[in-house]
Amino acid sequence: MRILHTSDWHLGLNLYSTSLQEDQNAFVDEILKIIKDKRVGAVIIAGDIFDRAVVSSGAIDIYNRAMTQICIGLQTPVIMIAGNHDGAARLASCTQLLEKAGLYVTGKLRREGIPVIIGDTAFYCIPYFSIDEVRYLFPEEEITSYSQAMEKLTQTIRKNFLPGKKHVLIAHCFSMGGQLSDSDRSAAVGGALAVDTDAFRGFDYVALGHLHRAQNLGPQIRYSGAPLKYSFEEAKQKKSVTIWDSETMKIEEVPIRPLHDLKVVRGEYESLLIEAQTHPGAEEYIKVELTDSYAGLEKLDAFRACYPNLLALTGKSYEAEEKMFTLTAKEAATFSEEEILLRFYEEIAGGRPEKEMLDWFHKAQAAIEKGELQ
Repeated sequence: MRILHTSDWHLGLNLYSTSLQEDQNAFVDEILKIIKDKRVGAVIIAGDIFDRAVVSSGAIDIYNRAMTQICIGLQTPVIMIAGNHDGAARLASCTQLLEKAGLYVTGKLRREGIPVIIGDTAFYCIPYFSIDEVRYLFPEEEITSYSQAMEKLTQTIRKNFLPGKKHVLIAHCFSMGGQLSDSDRSAAVGGALAVDTDAFRGFDYVALGHLHRAQNLGPQIRYSGAPLKYSFEEAKQKKSVTIWDSETMKIEEVPIRPLHDLKVVRGEYESLLIEAQTHPGAEEYIKVELTDSYAGLEKLDAFRACYPNLLALTGKSYEAEEKMFTLTAKEAATFSEEEILLRFYEEIAGGRPEKEMLDWFHKAQAAIEKGELQ
């Protein structure tokens, strides 16, 4: 059986205040096509399907469409666990009803690892947890670390392996040796929440979520990574889903083509502007990083004329030369007339206008509102 492994959809996440709903709908379409073309027998979603516990109606619409199309439209079961961003109780509500449609959701830890059996494979689910949850489930044990807690959970599962079945573990955690991306903002680096990969021994495949970079931590231990780039620091990464074959034990990385790719343009203002005018970008989400000047509204408008999907402009900070200042297109659209004046004056004159000048500006504003000036 071919099993599709994905994680960290983060439905509802915005990039520089820009909604990614259209992009997330597009990768759902990609995944649906892969399930059909690759004759996938089951889908794993290893946590963080949502970006926060309470999400927008748009994010819920994407989730409903994806699960309905996979479970009912394609008749493919989905095994899902809650991640640290998900509202576990809300995600796992109506579990018995959902299971009848082929959607198996685990939001809460259990002392006994009860598997989901599909074909030749037993799936064991460990959602994101706290050490105290494991201590509560195993009061007779002295558990002092997150890694030890994971070891206790997997040890209990291994004792009840089913003969003749392949055993797949689904978990959402930070495992030692994992490479972080910039958007892994909640991952614990080398600290108390790191899990030793030895805790995963004995399983035929370990499907991990939490880190956004697709990577192997061992022959059969894998992070599928996020299907979209959620930070410009990930611009050069290739996003994908993973397919694991329970018969051959082989892993296949299947690329996801984004609706809008991410691109960082870095250099001096004049040369970057010439490049933008010569080769305008229509589809990509763009971040421009100026190395020689400030990030001001005038420069933002100049680049936005060439890059309709410009999300951010970064340049020197007015306060300190060694610091960088970022101005987003969404932020600029919310500026009042006075804010635009103050930023423009600061950019041109390097300071604030005198009170008398501001008074004249306010008088002019008032005259325009009364129709006295055109």
